[in-house]
Amino acid sequence: MKKSSRMIWILLSGFLLFTLVFGCSQSNQVKIQPTDSYAAQSKLIHDVFTDKSAYRPKETVHFTLSLNNQTGSDFEGTLHLNFKHLDQTVKTQEIKVGLKKGEEKSVSAAWLPPSEDYTGYLVEVLAVSGNQIEDQKNTAVDVSSTWEKFPRYGYLCNYGEMTKEQTQDTVDWLCKYHINGLQFYDWQNSHDQPLAGTLQNPAEEWKDIANRDTFASTVKNYIQACHSRNMMACNYNLMFAAYNDYEKRGIQKEWGLYKDPEHDLQDTHELPASWASNLNLMNPGSPGWQNDLLSREKDAFEVYNFDVFHVDTLGNRGIRYDYDGNRISLDEQYTGFLNQAKKALKKRIVMNAVNGYGAGEAAKADTDFLYTEVWPDTYPTYSRLKDAVDDNTRLSGGKKSSVIAAYMNYKASGREFNENAVKLTDAVIFAAGGSHLELGDTGMLSSEYFPNQKMILSDHLKNDLRSYYDFLTAYENILHGQKSWSDLTAEIDGYPVSDSADTGSVWVFGSKNGACETIHLINLLSRSDEQWRDDTASCENPKALGAFTLKLDDFSGKVKSVFLASPDIKGGSMFPLDFSVKNGKLSVNIPSLQYWDMLVVQTQA
Repeated sequence: MKKSSRMIWILLSGFLLFTLVFGCSQSNQVKIQPTDSYAAQSKLIHDVFTDKSAYRPKETVHFTLSLNNQTGSDFEGTLHLNFKHLDQTVKTQEIKVGLKKGEEKSVSAAWLPPSEDYTGYLVEVLAVSGNQIEDQKNTAVDVSSTWEKFPRYGYLCNYGEMTKEQTQDTVDWLCKYHINGLQFYDWQNSHDQPLAGTLQNPAEEWKDIANRDTFASTVKNYIQACHSRNMMACNYNLMFAAYNDYEKRGIQKEWGLYKDPEHDLQDTHELPASWASNLNLMNPGSPGWQNDLLSREKDAFEVYNFDVFHVDTLGNRGIRYDYDGNRISLDEQYTGFLNQAKKALKKRIVMNAVNGYGAGEAAKADTDFLYTEVWPDTYPTYSRLKDAVDDNTRLSGGKKSSVIAAYMNYKASGREFNENAVKLTDAVIFAAGGSHLELGDTGMLSSEYFPNQKMILSDHLKNDLRSYYDFLTAYENILHGQKSWSDLTAEIDGYPVSDSADTGSVWVFGSKNGACETIHLINLLSRSDEQWRDDTASCENPKALGAFTLKLDDFSGKVKSVFLASPDIKGGSMFPLDFSVKNGKLSVNIPSLQYWDMLVVQTQA
């Protein structure tokens, strides 16, 4: 978008791999515990990352293990690599390594995952000396033949004169978060004529709508960099916007969208006076407009090798009319436009349903997934933020995943993003089964106008979000796999518990997944309000809990095992927990809660 019930059914995922039995790990695996304290404290393994954001089945994964010995002494030992799906260790590797005090080196590793499609893995890298774990870093692997089941969407918005190496560096940074698609925001020449120049003679450079310099070479280099990391490159444009002088380019007023039945007042989206134009809105259901815009988009796709057409909208415009005075329900025009775009362009399609307006129409269309830009008038609270994902799942019958565009610390500027707000918001979206459009070439979004880089993404938050995106990727089969939300009655001694994201509580909700139940604990104990956006960047540091017992009433079925995973604990590694069941009440001993814990309970009838 430009400037300007608890019981709900969720994703039906026939590909869930819960048939992989939770159980024994390989005997040579070095086992870790959530309470392990490593002497090195990240002073041996500096970084671990993959060469691509996602992998096709039967594609080899290549890893870079960046080592930097800051322990104060020489290190002789072994790097243990554990490749895990949920709690099951699929394979292990060992690499002997020695580092002098202060020495840096990079070590490479490779792994061919099992051939199952749409599967997430956690990769643990442990530095071991003797029988002692000295350090640990994790990463994740997504094996998926297409991106739409597990979309992790990012953005680009600056296309000034850049070298090929600069564009590759930006994409490589985003690859470390397993971002598998990038929205090329406002790359185009104009909204009604996206290609600068002609198909036969494309322009080398042009001005975007904000009169910023845009270079063809930068756009092309970004697309090439995306493809080198298995990312989708997404061509952004509005569904229905034309510049002020549109009639000079053969666009007709008869295709317009009007505020009155006499077509005297064309609907207009006003922009700053220093920009190239306001946006005059067209009727997306007009065959003339569809054919004209899509023919121009086809030329753009001929010159630039984009994979996806990302279609933006502007939300509910109120009562509007076509040129002939017929009242128009704008959202009802969306499905026809999107399907015509799919047919004409033969590309993947994504549409932004602003505040959910038109999401049902997008769900019926041939779209990859559902994308919702959320605003506080409709989705103000943590609970409603979860509803944004739930709404999309209901509308698509559980067939389409969700990406939520949610802009953090919206009214703040000139400061670092509030990491508490960001991590709590990501926890809610990820636990609900969605993903968050937030990361891109400017760092992180705090505004619907993507180049508005008014907030700073700190190095500390960058590092923490690596764990959150590793977690989202490694446990994609659980997080995107809910079949129905559970009706839970939970209790934690000494602390309030809520099933609706009340402030000053631990928010507990869960979902049933066949033989497993997933339970999420989100720490709102320190929150003084329920507003996820945290406009003033003042979200409180959550009151961290040490060891505690979670009690769940009316727990049906025989509990076989309980596992814990959290992006806040040991990089998302999964651990078995002690538990007991008495008189239908499940009691689980949990080592800690900072922002978000996920429990996976395996039962048998």
